[in-house]
Amino acid sequence: MRKLFAILSVFCLIGLTACDASQTNLRKAGYATIQAYNATAPLALAYAQQPSADPDIKASIKTASADAMKVITPLGTDLQSSTPLTALEVSAATAAVAALQAQIATETVK
Repeated sequence: MRKLFAILSVFCLIGLTACDASQTNLRKAGYATIQAYNATAPLALAYAQQPSADPDIKASIKTASADAMKVITPLGTDLQSSTPLTALEVSAATAAVAALQAQIATETVK
């Protein structure tokens, strides 16, 4: 019985350590995603303020930026309050920032 308890204790400790490492990685990814948005947002604003800005691209960038904010804001709140993150939450924010970056890149290839 003691051996069984010892083995279960070790497995629980390993499981908790794995969860902690997973949260650490998710938090790092969350902060990196927010930093990427913070680096991208001024580019979107600069493009939108150009007199020669294509209205269609400008609208697409505005939509992509709003979509990114919908997932970035709760992510930032969770990071500040130390609420556990989910991989889905972080990947949704990452995808939204990537979509915004893609919309901005659309203009740079013209």
